[in-house]
Amino acid sequence: MIKQNHSKTGTSKLEDTAQLINFINSIHPLKQETIDFLKKKTFLIKIQKGDLLLRPGQVCNHYYYIQKGILRSFLKYGSKEITIWINPENEVTTAIRSMSQKEPAQEYIQAIEDSELVAMDYDAMEELYEKFPEMNLVGRLLLEQYYAGSEERVYICRIPGAHLRYKHFIESRPELANRIPLKYIASYLGITLETLSRLRAKNAGRPSIKYT
Repeated sequence: MIKQNHSKTGTSKLEDTAQLINFINSIHPLKQETIDFLKKKTFLIKIQKGDLLLRPGQVCNHYYYIQKGILRSFLKYGSKEITIWINPENEVTTAIRSMSQKEPAQEYIQAIEDSELVAMDYDAMEELYEKFPEMNLVGRLLLEQYYAGSEERVYICRIPGAHLRYKHFIESRPELANRIPLKYIASYLGITLETLSRLRAKNAGRPSIKYT
């Protein structure tokens, strides 16, 4: 059963934002006033494994930096789930269409592991772009990464043959192979759990993958 429960800890403390600030600094150096703004306008969210961050019908109004754990986004048709993306630490994510269009989301966002997220709401992000021009460069580079990730998902769905899709996944995202339940990988690759189980058995010696 999918749960929905997460805790918001309020304005970020120094230790809550340190990882996010280091992440942005690796993209482009930040001025102290930008850092101060981030500390003031972000907050920490802790979400347990299996809990939902977003469900269909809700309007997503936050950007999330994943500093611990893994999130996935999925659509649900009856009892079938279709995983759209799987994002681990040091990635920024959101429901971009719901956010930009101010419309109800169609997807779920769920924690695959106990996770810690640094969140900023849409209005604060707009203010950040307006007040601190260097953040527009950061935003552009993150958008390029977001688009590349979207392109990757389109590409992997077009690869002919389940074995080639699985091969591409474990070669392109080896850091996730030991962490993601097999059913989510199957859903992401658009193949059945039974097919993926057979492929895994043939790949003896590859990193082991969780089933649940």
